[in-house]
Amino acid sequence: MAVHIVGVGADGRYSLSQAALEMVERAELLVGGKRLLAMFPESQAERLVLASDTAATVEELRGALGRRRIVVLASGDPDFFGIARLLVERLGKDRVEILPNVSSVQLAFARIKESWDDATFLSVHGRGPEALAAISIGLRRSRKLAILTDNVNTPAVVAQHLLQGGVRSCRAYLCEDLAGPNERVREASLDALAGVEAAPLSILVLIRDGDPPKSPRVRGDSGGWPHGIPESEFLHRGGVITKAEVRLAALARLRLRESSVIWDVGAGCGSVAIEAAMIARLGQVYAVERDAENVEMIRANLARFGLENLTVVHGEAPAVLEGLPAPDAVFIGGSGGKLRSILHVVDRRLAPEGTVVVNAASLETAGLASAALRERGYTVEATLMQVSRSKDLAGLTHFEALDPVFIVTGRKAT
Repeated sequence: MAVHIVGVGADGRYSLSQAALEMVERAELLVGGKRLLAMFPESQAERLVLASDTAATVEELRGALGRRRIVVLASGDPDFFGIARLLVERLGKDRVEILPNVSSVQLAFARIKESWDDATFLSVHGRGPEALAAISIGLRRSRKLAILTDNVNTPAVVAQHLLQGGVRSCRAYLCEDLAGPNERVREASLDALAGVEAAPLSILVLIRDGDPPKSPRVRGDSGGWPHGIPESEFLHRGGVITKAEVRLAALARLRLRESSVIWDVGAGCGSVAIEAAMIARLGQVYAVERDAENVEMIRANLARFGLENLTVVHGEAPAVLEGLPAPDAVFIGGSGGKLRSILHVVDRRLAPEGTVVVNAASLETAGLASAALRERGYTVEATLMQVSRSKDLAGLTHFEALDPVFIVTGRKAT
C-alpha cells in the first residue's frame, strides 16, 4: 500500500478529479498543511498537520505504511517545488503515488496568456540571498522566468535586486492569490514593481524583451572583443593589473563554459572578471573586492564594456563568499593573507569537477596554494609565467621582462 500525494487547487475539493476525490474520501490518515486539511471538513480520517519538522512527519508515514490508507495533500502539482521530491527520496518510488493538479505557474501563464514551454522556473521561497542572485543568471539563459516568492524575498525585493544589477528591459507580471477569492494579476515595469506590496505567496513572471545582450565590440572590429584585451583598455592604478598574457593563461585554465558561474576573488580593477564574463555570457561572474577604490574602478570598467552578467561584490573574503551562488570556477588574484580560509570556503561551495586558479607573485604563496589544494584532494598543476615584451630602443628591438607570476590550478574531484 502506497502513500498517495494528491494535488489540490485553490477551490479545494472542486479542483479534484473523481479519482483524486475518492482517494481523499477513503483516506484513513490525511496529511497536509492546515489550510489544505480545512478544505475537507467531511473527512473522517485521522489528521496529521504537515509541520516544519518534515523528518518527523516522514517517520510517522513510514510507520503507517501498509497498515493505513495514507493521503498527503499538496498545493497544485506536488512535483513542482512540492513535497513529492522529499517523500520519493525518503520512502522510495515504489511506495509513492502522485495525482497532480494544475500548478500555480500554469495558472499564472494562463492568466497572462503566454506559453510556458520555453520558460525557466525558480523559487526564492524560504531561500537565502543566493536565490536572488540566481534570478540574474536565469534571465540571461531564458527569455521567460517564473519566480515563486514569499514574504521575505518579495516581488519588490526581486525587482530591486534586478534594477541594482542594471536589468531593465523586461516585462513583469505579478500574479497573486491565483484561483482564489482575491486573485489579482497586474503588469508593471521593474521600476514600478520595486515599490509594490504583494500577497505573501505570489508568482512573478518576467519576460525579457529582445535578444540577450551580446558582448560589446572593439572599435573598428566586426566581431566581439578579442581575448587578451590590452591593459590600456582598462582603468587601473599604477600598473596593478593582471597582464594580458597572464590573464589569457589563467582564463584557459579555468575551463569556462558559456553558462559558468564564476567567482573572481581579489578582483583588483576587474580585468579577469570582465574577460570571464565575455566568455560566460549566459552565466554570471562575481567580482569580489574589499578595496573601495578598486570597487569603483571595477564598476567604471564594467560600464565601459557594457556587460550585464557581472556583479561587483564589495566585501572581504571569505565571509562575503557565503552569500554568493555556488561557483563552477574560481579565480583568486588576491587574498589579503587569508588564502587558506578562502580556499576552505571555495572547496565547500565549488561544484564537482570545478576549477580553482590562484595567481601568486611569490613562491611562498604558490606553495601555500598548492599544499592547501592537495590537502583537499585536488589535482594540482603549477605554471611559472615569465613574459617579456618587445620595446623599441634607438631603432632596435629589445625585450623588457614583466614580473613573473605563478599560476596554480586545482581540479576538484567528482
